[in-house]
Amino acid sequence: MSKKQLSIAECHRLLSQPGSPLETEEKVIFGRRTKVWKNQAPHFREWILLNYEKHKNKIFVSAPLPRREPYPPLAEGDIGIDAREYWTFGEILDRGLKLAAWLRSRGIKLGDKVVIGGKNCAPWIVSYTAIHLLGAVPVCLNAWLPREQLVYLIKLVDSKLLLLDEDRARILSPYTRIPEFGLPPMYCWSDTTYLPSIIEVLSTPNPQGVQDILDGGGLEELGPESDGMIFFSSGTSGVPKAVLSTQRASLSSALSGMVGFARALLRAGLPIPTPEETAAEPQKAILLSVPLFHVTACLQWLSRSITFGNTLVVSDKWDIKEAVQLIQKEKITSIGGVPAIASQIMQSPDLPRYTTIDGVFYGGAPCSKGLASQISNRFPNADLSQGYGLTETNAIAVSIAGQDYLDRPESTGLPVFTSEVKIADPDTLKEVPVGQKGVILLRGVNVMKCYYNNEKATREAIDDEGWFNTGDVGCLDEEGFLYMKDRIKDLIIRGGENIASQDVENALTSHPHVDEVAAIALPHPILGETVGAALTLRATASETGKGGKVKVTEDDIIKHVRGKLAKHAVPVMVMIWKELDLPRNVNGKIIKRKIRDIAREEWARRNGIKQVDEQAKM
Repeated sequence: MSKKQLSIAECHRLLSQPGSPLETEEKVIFGRRTKVWKNQAPHFREWILLNYEKHKNKIFVSAPLPRREPYPPLAEGDIGIDAREYWTFGEILDRGLKLAAWLRSRGIKLGDKVVIGGKNCAPWIVSYTAIHLLGAVPVCLNAWLPREQLVYLIKLVDSKLLLLDEDRARILSPYTRIPEFGLPPMYCWSDTTYLPSIIEVLSTPNPQGVQDILDGGGLEELGPESDGMIFFSSGTSGVPKAVLSTQRASLSSALSGMVGFARALLRAGLPIPTPEETAAEPQKAILLSVPLFHVTACLQWLSRSITFGNTLVVSDKWDIKEAVQLIQKEKITSIGGVPAIASQIMQSPDLPRYTTIDGVFYGGAPCSKGLASQISNRFPNADLSQGYGLTETNAIAVSIAGQDYLDRPESTGLPVFTSEVKIADPDTLKEVPVGQKGVILLRGVNVMKCYYNNEKATREAIDDEGWFNTGDVGCLDEEGFLYMKDRIKDLIIRGGENIASQDVENALTSHPHVDEVAAIALPHPILGETVGAALTLRATASETGKGGKVKVTEDDIIKHVRGKLAKHAVPVMVMIWKELDLPRNVNGKIIKRKIRDIAREEWARRNGIKQVDEQAKM
């Protein structure tokens, strides 16, 4: 006789009961009673020292060797996956301690903001480690942004020092010669002519400095509510905001990420592995295919590796051929990041039928209704999960896994035990009945502390009761599962990268002959969305150039914005509107919905999928 399936409520009671790793308790935080993880480390410093020591002999990072441009030619069919370096947890800790001692000698102390700017690599993780060992605050800079935005963000967060890869060193080094810009000291991870290097720091013994860091002198005030991490988020205004979270809030993501899988195991009648059983298993390997400056990569994938002693197999940029080769060479067990990446891997003809993959996790972007069943069919032995959250909620607030996900493929799941979800009328913010659509509000220990140096935006985003307004539209069903239906914000999400439409519009309107612009999302079968735009020209210009007007073409406009936008934000199609004005409602506001429908018809007519695939390879 088959065993009766545990209800969701029974699973939650078992998982959060006293003695469980996911046990919760209530604390008063910033004047509000808040449910927190009882067994969570008080801060990143303690968590790092504990886990790095526990896993010290395991391989922590597999990363590509640094390559200087112009890159040396590779043999045909060879993409250089063998040119890699391997670092154990102990080696990363050793270098992190040395770097922390050096940072302290440069005046970095508890609570100071230190920028990490670069592609995924081992020095990024060493920098993250060192900054946390000091109780300072890592500022995770989006490495793909144009120079002007990088400078703006660095100044926004009052950073004390910058740790950069060679590309960011090259981009930002000219500002070191212009004191008026007021940028802090900059150092490069590699030996370069652009900036001073920290290579010697990491290889030079400094026993006294390291011992001082281990002793924790000067860190007596470090606690769960101390400042912990800064990431950057773009909203409808297009102006990047610095999302500051506490140590407790950012660290909570490591435990939040376990809830969906643990519930799925219990629902399937399977036991939860003990820590001893997990430690006895062969070391798992995670393919890190999204940038570490995003919360998904840093607070989910990196945190998972640190917690469980997994190997983090790093790619410095996404390439499906390289990913497939790495899956085989490194015996990858977990893949994901955003739905687009999972989908591409699943569909690759180069991936063998049988692989070592036993987990597929994703979030951070919309996914199709059929993706869950497609992935389950391709990887029948893999655990399957997706999560919902934002930069402002430190990644996961809601998650779903296993059969619950296959049964509800359009749902983003149930709130984790330390989070609450409410659906409200977008105008009144009053709660709406079950099943009715409204704006998604989130509350919990994982919600950010504030938008740093932006009190107005913080007040608009978080109400007096601690509810964060996501700007997303969704609904709840009778069992409490969340369904995200649409976005109020005009963000375009291209393969997990958030692109503010106003950023695109501002770049396009900088063209001297462009009048008004509406940036919209165009559909893409792999990336989910990509960037398109519709615009009108000034009276002095036309597409033909007849009648003495200046000739302006779609190609001219796209070329104009290439140096002003990150590559992923450059429009793949610009429609020059035939009418004098873009469609507007009675209030004079541009009707983006109508523009989007017309643009998508034109995109399909052009057979645009081929064109966007070309850009996806950039």
